[in-house]
Amino acid sequence: MLVFAGILVATAALAFYAGRSQSPAALGERDRESLDLYAEALDVVRDDYVDQGAIDPEKLTYGAIEGMLDTLGDKGHTRFLTPEEREQNQEGLSGTYVGIGIQLEARGDDVVVTAPIEGSPAEEAGVESGDVVVGVDGESVRGEEISGIVSKVKGTEGTSVELTVSRDGDERAFDLRREEIDSSVVTWARIPGTDVAHVLLSSFSDDAAKELRKAFEEAEAAGARRFVLDLRDNPGGRLDQAVEVAGFFLEPDSIAYVRKDASGGREPVEVEGEPGLTDAPLVVLVNYGSASSSEIVAGALRDNDRATVVGQTTVGTGTVLSEFELDDGSSILLGVAEWLTPDGDFIRETGIEPDVKVTQEEGDEPVSPTDLRKLSREKAFERDAQLRSAFEELPAR
Repeated sequence: MLVFAGILVATAALAFYAGRSQSPAALGERDRESLDLYAEALDVVRDDYVDQGAIDPEKLTYGAIEGMLDTLGDKGHTRFLTPEEREQNQEGLSGTYVGIGIQLEARGDDVVVTAPIEGSPAEEAGVESGDVVVGVDGESVRGEEISGIVSKVKGTEGTSVELTVSRDGDERAFDLRREEIDSSVVTWARIPGTDVAHVLLSSFSDDAAKELRKAFEEAEAAGARRFVLDLRDNPGGRLDQAVEVAGFFLEPDSIAYVRKDASGGREPVEVEGEPGLTDAPLVVLVNYGSASSSEIVAGALRDNDRATVVGQTTVGTGTVLSEFELDDGSSILLGVAEWLTPDGDFIRETGIEPDVKVTQEEGDEPVSPTDLRKLSREKAFERDAQLRSAFEELPAR
């Protein structure tokens, strides 16, 4: 059965690729053989599987495409999106939707909260990064697809939903009210008693660079002269926003990253540069949840000797995605190129190595700017060793 499933996935992959790029008449012999084999396998399933009611053509097709993409080894980046998942992905990049304010990610068989959005019902109720979603409205969602869980969590503004999560082996239930989440991806606060602003960028959505520039301007107007740019648990987003953000801190024509295409060719991608922020002392915070565009920015600032990078080794995404919409509204996010740091270091699978490595010990937790407004400097540093180290690495000004 496993061998059959492998054949089904592999041949579906070839059939899918060939079908998008060539007409059937133009297929090579091997591709035609693969199409025939897939059709033969599909006939076997359709005619002879014992539970005929379980046969869903859409699920068979989607499963085959997902299996194909899994074989490419770009796990967590190159991926297939159903029409519903594609809509959710676009909502996440736009920054506005109705919900409870959590970002979810599939990790193995679990669906995990990557980050609660600051000021959202989930964040205020105590939902935390790393919580595993196990129930919605009293019903188990263990083993369900992330798209199905998101659909159950979403709903009409003003209604409530009960979210059950597993944390450190214990289950906790949160009764949450759905609201319109117009989530600012940037928050900031002064570290008490200092001229240092802690600026948190939670994702690279459509207006991330614009929001970040505004936050830095506000912080400077409030007396901040040194900065900690916090990219921890930032899953990435739009590539153009990453280049623009890097350009805020680099001299014009500095290299943001190097693009390596399928043929092996390498093309340096430069920033335009942003007057006013090129000299401010800066430290970048990253962790094992920093991915994609976060890694581009961290690598660009590190390799251009613009900032010290503090924290933990990042995810290691390292591929440039292009979206290919399919006929039914689903899409493939496909890694069409690989990015390297300005010094030519590969990011894929290795991640960005920080200049100063600081792990989160048991009991430590990232302090957000919202938290910082309620805590003394001593309490904040006691809770967040990485933020403390970032502060200590900042040069005087």
